[in-house]
Amino acid sequence: MIVLVAALAVTSGGLGLSLTGVFDDDGVIAQSNTATGLMMGHLTVEAQNEGGDMIAYRQTDNEVVDDGEQCILKMLFATTDSTAGRGGYTGGGACTGAPTGAWDVIAIGTDNDNGSYATGQSAATVDALVLLGNETSSSKGLERGGATSKTWTNGTGATTTKIVMSKTFTSDSPRAHAIGESGLFNSTTADANGMLARQTFTGVALSNGDSITITWTFT
Repeated sequence: MIVLVAALAVTSGGLGLSLTGVFDDDGVIAQSNTATGLMMGHLTVEAQNEGGDMIAYRQTDNEVVDDGEQCILKMLFATTDSTAGRGGYTGGGACTGAPTGAWDVIAIGTDNDNGSYATGQSAATVDALVLLGNETSSSKGLERGGATSKTWTNGTGATTTKIVMSKTFTSDSPRAHAIGESGLFNSTTADANGMLARQTFTGVALSNGDSITITWTFT
């Protein structure tokens, strides 16, 4: 019985390794086709009042949207003919035309509801969104803009490759805003497409003179 169990264990183990690419069909060790790298993102939110005191802090992983994923591949495997859909992708959103703009434009908004979507956001799922829910594009001091800080870490050996981008928004609006979403874009045009990633968080109340710093990290 012990011998039989051992034989079955070896057989099933070999089958499992074969299915996962460790062994080929002849039982010879083969090279795995599993990807060794993934791009992960993180969002940090810090808010301060006019006197510089911290009034809120949030952190969460981000949500890379479908158009953003498509555009990453489009930029890596693009043809020179943008009219044919560079890289074979013919969708819109972040990948309309030649994808030459860097995703270093940070926008914020007040819609942190992941269950309802406004007209123009594209579709009724988070992954399909191409716009923020309610961007603060008309609120002075809270308009989207390029990251004011960029820090690169070049990976060597055990060191992780990453980029950290941040922007501080200071409200100069007479009314309060509950900031609950942020997006990363490749356009400074207000309420425009070109969104790589979006994430919501518990609302942060900003009054006139308060500031909020959004930090996007991609590893």
